[in-house]
Amino acid sequence: MKTNIKYYKAVGITIKVISDFPFNENTFHPKFKLFEVKGPGRENITIYQHFHLPDLSQYLDSSKKEIYKNAQWHIIQSENYWIYKYTPVYPMDIGHPATAIFNKDHSIIHTYSPGIDEKKYKNGCFEALTLFNSDQILFSKLLCNRKGLILHSNGFDIYGNGILITGESGAGKSTLSQMLKNKGFEILCDDRMFIKKNKEFYIYGSWCHGTVPDVSPAIAPLKAILFLEKSKNNSIQKIENRSQILQDLITSLVRPFLSGQEWISTLKTLEEIINSTQCYKTKFDLSGEICELIDELFHKDKNMRSNGC
Repeated sequence: MKTNIKYYKAVGITIKVISDFPFNENTFHPKFKLFEVKGPGRENITIYQHFHLPDLSQYLDSSKKEIYKNAQWHIIQSENYWIYKYTPVYPMDIGHPATAIFNKDHSIIHTYSPGIDEKKYKNGCFEALTLFNSDQILFSKLLCNRKGLILHSNGFDIYGNGILITGESGAGKSTLSQMLKNKGFEILCDDRMFIKKNKEFYIYGSWCHGTVPDVSPAIAPLKAILFLEKSKNNSIQKIENRSQILQDLITSLVRPFLSGQEWISTLKTLEEIINSTQCYKTKFDLSGEICELIDELFHKDKNMRSNGC
């Protein structure tokens, strides 16, 4: 009977991890302690971790097709399975070579990491439950079928408002995020924010982050998206052009490998987000004045809600 079992929860989904090796307090990165739960939840998936080479022949049939291939990733789809092969090749890559077999809806995953022995597993400090470099591939597929998605953005809880900060590379997401952290606002995650609808859209913290290792299991209702632009002055201006917002959000979208129907669902989710969320062009310099403008904008919203307006 398997006893090497742990449960973790993010974006409302509980992940049951069953390992061929026993867990150690150093098996996973300490950030996972924030997301560990005692047992199953309302939505559940299972990851089985193995440490030998897989027999792929039983998963490949005449319908198999190569979805993607480069030095790092090789992705194959058959009628009932997705096969992901990960190889760390770049200097900054983390982890060990791994292969994962996902069933059609990505609710059951078998991972195979033959380069990891029991000693390495106990002290691996792994960053991902799939034992890839990130669990982003898993969540991007799960969310697209649950009125959700992942955006390249930083997420904050500001007076109970879920705020996303996004923009082109170099626009200043990390700079503004540090300013807001210094003001005492809670950052949910850096660079990869999970969004899912549950009556309304919420942003969720997760263990999948960018270069800044700030994570939180907290959630907040999505109220605004700030599109950043470095400037010599500070201003926040509401964006009315919904087509422009959609174009900018598609640029920020973390793109999983989706079927045609899944892409249609994802685009519909983006449109719903746009129709229910205030979006602002946010210009800022390094003076920190922008934090006062953000504070004023969302503190006002808080007061309006508390007064029943």
